[in-house]
Amino acid sequence: MDASGESRAPGYADRVTAAVAAGALLPFTVVEVLDEAGGRHAVWAAAVLGCYVLLHLLVVVRRRLPRTAIAAASALMLVLAALSVPGMPGLAVLQASSLVYLVFVFAAAAGDDLVAGWAALGCGLAGAGIMTGLVIVSERPNDAAIVASPGAAFALAGSLAGGIGVAWALGRYRRETLRKRAAERVAVARAAELRIETELRAVADERRRIGRELHDVIAHSLAVMVAQAEATRVLVGRDDDRARVAVGHVVSTGRAAMRDMRGLLGALVEPGVRAGIRGEGGGGGESALREPSPGLDGIAELVERAQSPGRAVELVVTGTAREVPPGLALTAYRVVQEALTNVLRHASPPTMTRVGLEWGRDLVVTVDDDGQPIGLPIRTGASDAGAGGSAAARAASGRGIPGMRERVAQLGGSLDAGPRPDGPGWRVVARLPLVAAPVRAEGEE
Repeated sequence: MDASGESRAPGYADRVTAAVAAGALLPFTVVEVLDEAGGRHAVWAAAVLGCYVLLHLLVVVRRRLPRTAIAAASALMLVLAALSVPGMPGLAVLQASSLVYLVFVFAAAAGDDLVAGWAALGCGLAGAGIMTGLVIVSERPNDAAIVASPGAAFALAGSLAGGIGVAWALGRYRRETLRKRAAERVAVARAAELRIETELRAVADERRRIGRELHDVIAHSLAVMVAQAEATRVLVGRDDDRARVAVGHVVSTGRAAMRDMRGLLGALVEPGVRAGIRGEGGGGGESALREPSPGLDGIAELVERAQSPGRAVELVVTGTAREVPPGLALTAYRVVQEALTNVLRHASPPTMTRVGLEWGRDLVVTVDDDGQPIGLPIRTGASDAGAGGSAAARAASGRGIPGMRERVAQLGGSLDAGPRPDGPGWRVVARLPLVAAPVRAEGEE
C-alpha cells in the first residue's frame, strides 16, 4: 500500500495499457537509438533502451503506486536527459517512448493522491524545460535549425509543456467526473435509505395510531358492557324495566364496537383483498371505512352509555362552542372515552363522574370522578391520597394514559392525569389549543 491508501493489485486494464504503449512507441525508439549509436556506442544505446523499457514497465503500477511510479518515471527521464548532454551520440531523452511519461502524469492527476498529482505536474513542466534546453545547447548538426531559430525552440517548449498540461488537466477532469458519479451514487443510495426509513416510520406511526384506536374502542366498550351486565344481574327480578335498558346498552355498545372494529380492520386490508371482501360481503367493510370518525357530538352518547346503577355521569358544557378540525374532535372524544373507561375499570361504585367541556381560548376537557380504587376500602381524610395513588398506579400501568398524552401532544396541547387534590377520585384534564378555529354559528348543531 502506498501513501494514497490504494492497495489494489494491477488489473487487466493496467497490463493492456502498458502493452499497447510499448507496442506503439518502443519499436520507433529502438530504431532511432540504434541509428544514432551507429554501432560504435553500444553501451550508450543499451543504457537508453534499458531506461525506456523500465519506463514502459512502470505503466503497470501507475495507479496502484502513484507516488512511486511518478518518482521513478521522473528519475528515468532525468537519467535519459543526462545521456543527452553535449558529447553524447544523440538526444536520448527526445525519443518516441518519452511520450509514455504523459500516461504517468494523467494517472497521477486522476487519482485521489493530491501530492502525486501536483508532483507529476511540477516534474513534467521541469522536464519540458530541461528537454528544451538540451535541444538548444545540442552541437549535433541536425539540430542546427533549432539552435538558429528561437521561434522553433519556443514552439518546442510550448509543445512539451502543453502536452504535460493537457495530460494533467484530463486526469483532473476524470478524477472530478468519477468523484461526482460516486457522490451521485451515494446520494441515490442515501435517498433510498431515507425513503425506506420514512416508509417504516409511517408504518410504525400508523400501527401506533391503529393500536390506540383498538385500545380505546375495545377497552371502553368492554368496560361499559361489563358494567351494564353487572347492573343487569342486580336488577333482574327487582326492576325489570331498568334491566332491559341495561341490556339494551350492552347490545348497542357491542354493535358500536363491532362497527368501529370493522372500520379499523378494513384500513389494514390491501386494496385487492378489500375488493374481494366487498364482493363477498356486500361492501360492509368499505362502508365502514366511509363512516366519519367520532367527534364532539358523540360525547353525549359516551356519557349516556357509561351510566349504570351506582355510576352517575353528567356532561357540563360551558362557553361558546366552535367548529374544530376532525382530528381535534376525535382526540377530545378519545380522552373522554378513555377516562370513563378507567373509572369503570379502576373505581368501585358508587361513583359520580363529571365530564366538562370548557370553550375558551382552548378547549379544556375535564373528566373528574370521586370513586375509590377497586379492592380498597372506602377511606376519608389524609388516607385518600394513598388510595388515589394506588389508583394512579393501576391506570398508569396500562396504555390508556400514555395514549391520551400522545394524542394531545400531537395537537400541541397538554394532558394532566392524577388523583384529585381535594378528596378521593381521579381527574383528567386535557387542554387542546383552538388555533384559527371558526366560531360555530349560534343554534347550529
